Amino acid sequence: MYENFSTPSTESLDSIFNRLQKIVSQLAILGENISQEDLNLKFLRSLPSEWNTHVVVWRNKPGLDTMSFDNLYNNFKIIE
Repeated sequence: MYENFSTPSTESLDSIFNRLQKIVSQLAILGENISQEDLNLKFLRSLPSEWNTHVVVWRNKPGLDTMSFDNLYNNFKIIE
């Protein structure tokens, strides 16, 4: 489910975050840990095209590999 995670262009930011967070939590229960960088990049890649400008900026920011998923999401909520 994580590898094939995708979103319809009409899905809200909240819904994308919640679905991805749920999958990651389920994987953690199974003992499968996702790196912070991989999770953040998965989130950025799953956002609808209207977010492309912001995605490019965030993908090039230093510290994306250590930023928490919640923090990244909150930064996008501020933009929204």
